[in-house]
Amino acid sequence: MTSSSKDPFAPFDSPFRDFLLRHNLVSPGGPRWGVAVSGGGDSVFLLTLLFRHRPPNQPLDILYFNHHTDPQKNSRDQDFVASLANRCNARFLVGESPAPEKRRPNVSETILRQERQAFFRAYLDRTPSSILFVGHQKDDRIETVLANLFRGTGPRGLMGIREKSGKIYRPLLFLGREEIRHVLREANHPFMEDPTNEDLGPLRNRIRLELRPAIDRLFPHGTEHLDSLAQIMAREISAPPPLPTGLLLSREEPGVLTFSLRLFQSLPPSRQAEFSRSLLERQSRWNLPLPPERNLLRTLSNPPTSPLRRFPLGVGWHLDIVSDHVILVYLYPDTQNMTLPMAAHLKTLLREGGKFVSIPLPRGGSLTIARQEEDLRSPFSKVLPSRPLLTAFLSQEVIKEGAKDLCVTYRRRDLPLWIPPPESGEEGPSPRPSRARTVDQLLSRRPIPAATKDRLPILTFREKALWIPGELDRTRDWPVADQSPYLSITFQAQEPSWWKKFLENP
Repeated sequence: MTSSSKDPFAPFDSPFRDFLLRHNLVSPGGPRWGVAVSGGGDSVFLLTLLFRHRPPNQPLDILYFNHHTDPQKNSRDQDFVASLANRCNARFLVGESPAPEKRRPNVSETILRQERQAFFRAYLDRTPSSILFVGHQKDDRIETVLANLFRGTGPRGLMGIREKSGKIYRPLLFLGREEIRHVLREANHPFMEDPTNEDLGPLRNRIRLELRPAIDRLFPHGTEHLDSLAQIMAREISAPPPLPTGLLLSREEPGVLTFSLRLFQSLPPSRQAEFSRSLLERQSRWNLPLPPERNLLRTLSNPPTSPLRRFPLGVGWHLDIVSDHVILVYLYPDTQNMTLPMAAHLKTLLREGGKFVSIPLPRGGSLTIARQEEDLRSPFSKVLPSRPLLTAFLSQEVIKEGAKDLCVTYRRRDLPLWIPPPESGEEGPSPRPSRARTVDQLLSRRPIPAATKDRLPILTFREKALWIPGELDRTRDWPVADQSPYLSITFQAQEPSWWKKFLENP
């Protein structure tokens, strides 16, 4: 497509307006326009076309993100984009790197891209009626297809960059990089050149400067065909039937997802990738760091043969596969330092004479403390039961004396187990010896998913583990008074029934 000598932008008005009409972006009362402008040729060209086709009274926001990689260049680019916003009578919004330092010359392209995307998401969340235009063009799509191809991808990866992703629109995918710059120079329209585009460090630059020329030497204009391939793939897999998310996903809450491995494997590869992407996007609503999608797909591509397997995915996420169940969980970094005193809850129940009190736990589930006339595990004995229970029984007399020392904590792997002091002059069996000395030693031998271990509450007494639901019960070693009423402390997990049975029968 060539430009007119009188108006270099005129040949592009028709396809650009077709894009706006096809996506219903120029109707009265339509969305607020936002456009990401870095000052480079692509984004300046996009802003020019948007300004030409901007309906009367259409609000326009110009977004610029300052990465602080080169203070002098960043300041110059920001001033240039601010002048464009002033000429367009647009609101100018600036985002900045969250890094404390103001010069980051060696930061990776991945981090820079993540920072920009976080700024754009925040803008779209803050103004729900808005959309965002970005200046990706045809060469960006070709280079994305090449990168995906050699990383290993399915049909969706061969689409490269889509013209619409949620509330983000890319109207320039019909134009190439050199064509855009030719038009800008012909129109004598200023834009900022980025010297880092010639740096062979970033992968995208190496693809543009080395890989594409090598391919085109063997196959003249060969990489141009990748753009046609991307368009064909977009048509082939466009408007697929809705994913059966409700059928696959059995549990979802902040930091926890459970779904069926068998049903996941029944999906074609492109739909598996789509389902995995949708899971991570749903978790992003809670501002959690997200693991790389490829780590999740690689792990699920070769299912284990053993009943229980554990896989780290990165940035705090962990994947457990238990039989047919996949548990994707985020291990909160603050869990290990979390301590919940129990004294107030216990004393409130004793003082007010209530029947029970339910305490929601910060990592899911709840503890229910109820009055009991007797220890329901009677007859009374100092011998531990054959397996630990999900309910602990404590004498009210003991609680009155030591309530201040009872706490609930999480994931304290180095926490020692409570050992009752020897009672002189008393007959009866002594507590059953155990090789485990710490919580870590105890749980390391148990066939329990890491996701469940991370969320099991640990009842401690004087900084020692007294009771872990289904795993440890030292409450029977406490001295009791005859005919003393009891309190039962029951852990109610937010787990499906299949896992409750697994937990109760370790």
